[in-house]
Parts: sequence; structure tokens; C-alpha cells
Amino acid sequence: MAQVLWSDLPVEILLIIFQNLKDPSDVYRCGLVCVSWKSVATTILPPFLLLSNVGGFSDDMTSFHFEPSLNKQSCRLFNTQTNETHEIFLPEVEKCWFSGSSFGWLITICLEPPHEVHLLNPLTRDRIQLPAARQLSLRSDLRVITSASPLNPTCLVLAINHLKGALAFCRPGDKSWTLFEDFCRRLDDVIHYKGEFYAVNSVGHLFHPHCNTHATQKVLHLCPIEFLPDEPLHRNYLVELDDKLLLVVRYMHMPFRSYFTYEFEVYELNRVEKVWIKVINIGNNTILLGTGSSISLPVSYFRNFQVNCIYFIDDNIKDIYFRSLRAVHNTGSYNIATGQIEYLFETSLIRSSPLNWFVPEVICRKKKRKMKSWSSKIRRSLLNWYTPKI
Repeated sequence: MAQVLWSDLPVEILLIIFQNLKDPSDVYRCGLVCVSWKSVATTILPPFLLLSNVGGFSDDMTSFHFEPSLNKQSCRLFNTQTNETHEIFLPEVEKCWFSGSSFGWLITICLEPPHEVHLLNPLTRDRIQLPAARQLSLRSDLRVITSASPLNPTCLVLAINHLKGALAFCRPGDKSWTLFEDFCRRLDDVIHYKGEFYAVNSVGHLFHPHCNTHATQKVLHLCPIEFLPDEPLHRNYLVELDDKLLLVVRYMHMPFRSYFTYEFEVYELNRVEKVWIKVINIGNNTILLGTGSSISLPVSYFRNFQVNCIYFIDDNIKDIYFRSLRAVHNTGSYNIATGQIEYLFETSLIRSSPLNWFVPEVICRKKKRKMKSWSSKIRRSLLNWYTPKI
């Protein structure tokens, strides 16, 4: 009898097998076996909402602190396609909170001094230490992204502090952050796009940090966006879509000391003219928007996501106390064509937690330059996992 290769198993059979795996970690591991298995795993592993593992409250408009007694040795992922919550045992997150995610890795920050920072893959439990956050202060406003998978030897890590305006970078294994000196601009978001880091401020000016031995940055002098005059409260996000750099503007108002989103605008960067051009259609794609992480995805495999829509989350970590008092929370979808907002995921679990998007590494958009060492290191990192040559 002829031997059948694992990669030749019919898609229909693989789909049945993967659908019966309840732990997202098991599906993730299957997706690393070969290309055909990965194509099936991406239809099972959707983008998740990452729930915080700590509580927090604000006792006035300026004071905020975490409630470590609610801390757990686990990570909770809310499946956006089935509305199921998966809890993953992760003792590594005890006394830590989640700042965001990048390339399927969580950014965890210890609640206690010196506030150690780690990159953690919740599906493989691989963990990489970064320099402590004490250099960056105001840790609740920290945004950290990577240029690639942390297992890639070329990986760079960029951090911004939204309120303080601090900008710094490091490489996995560094003992300290390299700060961009004399950089005091308040930034809304950062992104790694076509091999370079970019940051944007509240009026649409784009900054280009250079992560060399001596940190430098230059400003791409773009024409600022003409924001709506009557409602100046907004936040900017940077997203890559089909090799284009997009600026997504989120308009909000704040009745009763709590944020509500009412509109979005999308712009595309024209590097030649140095202007932002308004976009009214993003095709058969969706944008997942959040302060901790944002990404664009095709909706082909995700039945609960609609084309040409923006899915936004209530990611203001200082708003936890007030969100429990209001009738509607600030998480939902925005239809770019119609301008309609639909509020989603109305559960007490979602309402009471700061949120981040978590997209497993197997369904993140691939970079054009792939490193063989990255792929092999991921496979070797899987504990007690055997992959035959196919």
C-alpha cells in the first residue's frame, strides 16, 4: 500500500479534524506543519479579542492604577467568529498586564518595579525579554511593535509613549532602550511598513525614525488633515493594506467622562505629492483597529467580518470604571460605505476588560522577505512537537 504524505490529506478531512480541536494552541501547531495545513488552519484560527488579565479603576480624572488582586496565570482569548472564550494557562503572565500584540506575540509588562517587558507567544509559550519599562514611564500608555517575528534575528522593537512623547527602540537581548533624544512630540500610532518604522501625530504629520547606532528621526512634511471643526476629539491609526500605508482617523465625543466613537475616515499616503488622499472603499478587506495593535485582513475566511468595514475596540485602559456605568460600550463595526455603526460583543466579560486584537502568527500578513531561519526556529520552539519532512 502506497504511503500517503501528510501534506496530501484532503482539505475536507483536515477541516473536520481541526474543527474538533478545542485549544487554539493545537490548531496553531497544526498550521506550522506544512503549507496545506496552514491554509486550513487559517480558516479555523480567527482574529481574537485579547482580554486583560488585570483589573483597574480610576478614582478621578487624573488618577489611575491597576488592581493586581484580579491578576491571573492565564490568557483569555475571545473568538470573534464563535463568541466563545478560550482560557490559556500562562504562568508567565502573573503580575503582568498586556500592552498589545505584534506578529502574534503579546507584549507583557510587569506591574512591579523595575517593570520588566517581555514578548510572549501565548500559543507556544516562547518568551523573549526586552529592556525594562522604567526608562519610558507612564506604562499604561505604552505602545510596542516589532519589525518581524521576534524569532527573526533581524527583529527590531519600537516603543512609544502616547502622552509623554517618548520614542525608543531596542533589539531582543538588549539591556536598555535606545532613546530618540529631544523627541517630545505626542504620537498617536506607529507601524513597520516596507522595512521602515513610521509614526504619526494627531494632525497627520508622519515621522520616520531611523533605528541605527545613533537613533535619529526625520519628519515627512505632509499636509495635515483638515479635521471636523466642531468635534476635534480624534485619534489616528496607521495600517498597511495591500502594500499601501493607510491613516485611519477615529472621531469621538466624550459625554459623561466616557468616550464614544461616531465616525471614521480613511486616507492613503501619496509619497510623491506628500499628501493623504481620502479612501472610500477598501475592497474585500476589513480593518481591525486598536491602540495596542491594528491590522487589515481579507474577509474570505471570516464569516462574521464584513467587507469594507472597520472593527474597533474599546481600548482606552483608563476608561474601565466608567464603561461599566454606561448603556453601550465603545466596541463595534463601522461600514465605510454607509457610515453606520453597529455595536458588537455586548457581554459583561468584554465590557469590563481593556481590549487588544490578537492575530495568531499563522494568519498575519507575510512580509515580502521571509527568513528561512525564522520558519525553522518557530518549528524548533514547539515543545515535544514532531514534524516529518514532507
